[in-house]
Parts: sequence; structure tokens; C-alpha cells
Amino acid sequence: MKTEASSKDQRPTLRLLSLKNILIILVLGVFAYILLNTDFKRIWFHIREVPLPVLSLLFFLQLVTQFSLNFQWYRLCKAMKMKTSFSRLLVINAYGMIADAMTPGEKVGGEVARVVQLKGMLKYSTYQSTSLVTIQKSISLTALILLCMAAVVTLSGEIAFLRSPAIRVVLMIALLSLAIFFLFLLFFTGKANGLVQKLPCSGKAASWFKSWMQSFTRDTKEIGKRPRQWIFQLLLSLGIWGLFPLKLFILVSQNAKVNLLVLFAITFVSYFAAMIPLLPGGLGTFEGTMSGTLLLYGLTPEQSLAVSLVFRFVTFWFVVLFSAAIIIVWKIFQIRRKNRCEGQ
Repeated sequence: MKTEASSKDQRPTLRLLSLKNILIILVLGVFAYILLNTDFKRIWFHIREVPLPVLSLLFFLQLVTQFSLNFQWYRLCKAMKMKTSFSRLLVINAYGMIADAMTPGEKVGGEVARVVQLKGMLKYSTYQSTSLVTIQKSISLTALILLCMAAVVTLSGEIAFLRSPAIRVVLMIALLSLAIFFLFLLFFTGKANGLVQKLPCSGKAASWFKSWMQSFTRDTKEIGKRPRQWIFQLLLSLGIWGLFPLKLFILVSQNAKVNLLVLFAITFVSYFAAMIPLLPGGLGTFEGTMSGTLLLYGLTPEQSLAVSLVFRFVTFWFVVLFSAAIIIVWKIFQIRRKNRCEGQ
């Protein structure tokens, strides 16, 4: 009996694994097709053709993105009345970025790393750290979902499968449902907490979750005392995400004239695809989606792949290197500080 029950329990897992494998094969297949039909010398030529001032501007805008994101964390800590440090948050987010780069879908491992570092560097409790990460991520994902909805509307007349009203309705319902979920989590936390407390669950995990939900409710209420803070945070997230299509526009304009709204849509469709947990850091998924979509707007395979690779380097690999540099500098600073204290 136990064998039969265990085999039944494994079937859904096996189905999920097989579906994931199919998606990985499809994504890698598209990416491989682009690579096999691409002249690598031409790719390198197009990459080298990007002017140094343009690259410098892109790197500058990415730094603005990173510091704006760090500022968002800083303001949330202040709104939750927790002692904080802008520089320490910068280091904490650097650890999170390194973890993101090693995690499929980019978004899971980094949040765990941030919770651990918030506890260690800022001495927050597990409840406080988890609440902060949940609130920031909910606001950021809400902004991304709203922008993805705008992207679906923008590309509805450009991409064949989006021309179907039924597909557009399904996508919009799915995105709207996600947005409502996050908004309910942030603005109706009291009701969510009431539902959680009524759950007939027991055990350490259930007790911890119920206690955390109470703490999370207090934190959201603390921010809710100043409603403008929610508006500011959402606008800040929209602004941070909005910098990404601006970078793509600057880059694509070196090769072709493409509508800014279209590039806006391509950017967020690519990022949404990269969030699917297939490969570490969304590698291949992001490049394949962006390259494939850019082909529809007059760019050659070499140009589209060159653009996606440069864009990815600026927005991902450069950030990984920048994060690693921050951690190294922080470690050196800590060692020197420790040596000075021991010398005294």
C-alpha cells in the first residue's frame, strides 16, 4: 500500500519535471537555431561597432538602476522604522545579485541570501528580514506585471500569436490575477492574516508561518500609516523597470529604427520569460526571447544577437562583476577594521 501511495505522489512531480525538461529543450533549441544560423564574425563586428560613448552611457544608466534599487530598500527600511545603512544594504543586495546569478529564474536564491545577510549585517529578526524582502519583491513584481500587461497590448498587433483575442484575454487574466494577488497581500494584509490564523494546521512550520504573518501585517500597517509611501514605492519600481527599455532603445538605435513602445514590450516579455525557472540566471531564455523578437523588426540574426548579448552584459554580467567588487571591497574594509581594533 505504501509503495502504491508513494508512486502516486511521485507522478505529479515526474510530470512537472518532464514539462520543465521539455521547456528547457525548446528554449535551448531556439537559441541553438539562432546560433547555428548566425555568422559569429558578424556578431563580433556588430558588438565592436557599438560606440564607446554609448557603452559608457549604458553602464552609467545601469549604475543608476542599481543605486535606485538600493534606495528603494533604504526607504522601505525607514518606512518600517528599522535602523538601516545605505552602504550595508548595497552589500546585502550585492550578495543577493550573486545568488540570483546562480539560481534558475533569477529570483529565488537571491531573496534567501538577502534574508540571511539582513539578519547578519543589520541584525534584523527573521520575521523582519522576510517581511522586508516580501514587501519589496511584491512591489517590484506588481510594477513588472503592470508593464507586462502594457507589453501584451503593445505587441498585440505585432506578433502573430498575440493577434488572437482569446490568447490576449487569457494572458491578461493571468497577469491581472497575479497583480491582484500581490496588491491583496500588501493592502489587505489584515484579511489575509485572518484567513491564515484560521487554518487548521499545526506543527513548527505552520506556527512559524502564522507568527510571521502577524509580523508581516504589522509591517504593512506601519507603511500604510503614510499612504504616499506606497505610491512612491510603486512609482520608483516603475521608474527602475522603465530604465531597461531605455537602455535597449539606445542600443537598438545604433542598428535600426524601432518604435520605443515596441522595445518597451520586447524588454519586459524577455524579462518575464527569464523568470521561468529553467536555467541559472535565466541564461539562454532571455537571450533567445530578445533575439527572436528583434528579428521581427528588421534586424539581422547577427544584429539581434549582438544587441541581446551587449544588453545582457550591461544589465546582468556587469552587475554581477559590480556586486563582486562591492563584496570584495567590503571584506577588505572589514579586515582592516578588525586589524585596527586588535592593534588597539
